[in-house]
Amino acid sequence: MDQETRRAIALFRFGIISPLVSRKGLSRGEQETHLREIVAARWEMPGSTRTSIARSTVLRWLAIYQRSGERLESLEPQPRKDRNTTRALDQELQASLIRLRQANPGVSLPVFVKIARSVGIVEPEHTPSKDSLYRLFKRAGIEKDTRLPEDRRRFETELSNDLWQSDCMHGPRVAHDSKFRKAYLFAVIDDHSRLITNARFYLAEDLDSYRDCLIGAFGKRGLPRRLYVDNGSAFRSNALKYSCARLGVALLHPGPTCPRAAAIERCPIATAEHVCIASTEIL
Repeated sequence: MDQETRRAIALFRFGIISPLVSRKGLSRGEQETHLREIVAARWEMPGSTRTSIARSTVLRWLAIYQRSGERLESLEPQPRKDRNTTRALDQELQASLIRLRQANPGVSLPVFVKIARSVGIVEPEHTPSKDSLYRLFKRAGIEKDTRLPEDRRRFETELSNDLWQSDCMHGPRVAHDSKFRKAYLFAVIDDHSRLITNARFYLAEDLDSYRDCLIGAFGKRGLPRRLYVDNGSAFRSNALKYSCARLGVALLHPGPTCPRAAAIERCPIATAEHVCIASTEIL
């Protein structure tokens, strides 16, 4: 596995756990809601054909990230310690586990493991992992659909710097080097206070322009816990994803069918008097 793939996997894992690490003071109920949503969703995982993630896997990634001092590199895949050893459950044990699961369909996997131990199906020193059990029950078709309906209610975060939103707006044509060129306005807005943390005009709608605007916002107002951007090319760069992950900032994008929520052209406070000109040559 090359370094690029390892980084892509680390970025994906950080994206999964970011709702749990980017918001401080989550109650147990809020954390469980996030976990259920993650487990119920279907994912495209780099380097894997799997589309689902077990609850225990999410918690394991979260624990690894926190124990490492929130280092992104800790989420890169590591060589297995049990290489060259058997990992399969024998057919008899699989059948027993499936029958027990059919008799206890509503319990969580940790509770199921305790039941399996109490009835003598598995021994404490040979207990299969929760990931193995999840894959077994999924193949057997006995895992219920726990997906929650999508919540599309309008919201506002409770604290400043909990969520920033960014967008780019096409501006007027301006004189530059004896030519008229289109200007682009990048802006970063705090969701709670509606404060524009930074906004500047640029001559290009690209990553370098947005990165300059974002660095200016960080310098003025510190780091947000989450950064919400649309699906424009300047916001989908792997370099931006990796930089935000290294800073511990969760980078969020809307789904392909979701309306944009970060449109600065609809924000009444994003007027010319609030922005800086990125180049003195723009007139």
